[in-house]
Amino acid sequence: MRRSLTKSERLGKLSDIKRTFASGKRFSAPGAKLVFKTNELEYSRFMVTLVRNYGNSIQRNRAKRIGKEVFRLNKHRIKPGFDIVMVFFPNEDNYLPRETQMLKLLKKAGLYSSGGTQD
Repeated sequence: MRRSLTKSERLGKLSDIKRTFASGKRFSAPGAKLVFKTNELEYSRFMVTLVRNYGNSIQRNRAKRIGKEVFRLNKHRIKPGFDIVMVFFPNEDNYLPRETQMLKLLKKAGLYSSGGTQD
């Protein structure tokens, strides 16, 4: 398995994003929300988005970068076949708190398994 976040693993088409938000399942935790829907593919696609008024451009870009990095490093443990959108609210933008938050939401949704092999 490639450790990079490939283009095919990014959720980018507007129609797919709208479909995920319209009929996806939702879970929330303080500072973040998870929306996901099955996608009929052999891999999961991921996207990070932020609420309005999230701060300046530096804070927004850092929050998105951290979210994508958490997904990239843990994607081998995330169940395949889902479109996943993480919505972040203004919070402390450090790696460890965001990782804890995202993994908690993924476990709550049943998309994350703590076992798995890493290639």
